[in-house]
Amino acid sequence: MLPLLRPPQGVDLRRLMEIQRKIASRVSTRDEWEKLETIAGLDLAYAGKDRGFSACVLLELRTLEVLEERVKKVRIRFPYLPTFLAFREVEGMLEVAREVEADVYMVDGHGVAHPRRAGLASHLGVVLNRPSLGVAKSRLCGEGEEPPAERGGYSLLREGGEVIGAAVRTRTGAGPVYVSVGHRLSLPTAIELTLRTSRFRIPEPLRLAHALATGRTK
Repeated sequence: MLPLLRPPQGVDLRRLMEIQRKIASRVSTRDEWEKLETIAGLDLAYAGKDRGFSACVLLELRTLEVLEERVKKVRIRFPYLPTFLAFREVEGMLEVAREVEADVYMVDGHGVAHPRRAGLASHLGVVLNRPSLGVAKSRLCGEGEEPPAERGGYSLLREGGEVIGAAVRTRTGAGPVYVSVGHRLSLPTAIELTLRTSRFRIPEPLRLAHALATGRTK
């Protein structure tokens, strides 16, 4: 893990914000990839106060066939603090992400759609230096119109005049998901990847990773 991503001892919000600003300064919101043939979904399920299971599922993008699965019991070293989720989850996610070679990584969380433009998907993408995106079930920040009710409809999320993500309808009549760039992708590509991998409301890489992680907690 990069030194700037190692959380300081204790909870020093100013120091954590400084780390997030450094992450944000490294994020690229342009398409910087050679090919997009595989996609990995990452999720983490909690199994007590300081333990959890981190899961990664690799799929072929064209067919959504599962190619590889990884799941590990991981230690949770940081408390839950709103807008500081990466310090709690990225270490465990990296343990499985580094075992799978994917063209792009999809994270259950936000990327630049974050108050300091440095959500979990951006932390992971910057550390790996690989394309990444965040897909979340709820909005963290930004404002936007309700997207069209049909699958494929979306509306942009803006904050202070800046486009930070999109509310995307992956299933007709279902609630939208909130998509944002993590690193080395454009927002249009992040939206396209979300729709290409969605059979239900939650994209398959995340749905399968969630099932794999939570299955170990039972």
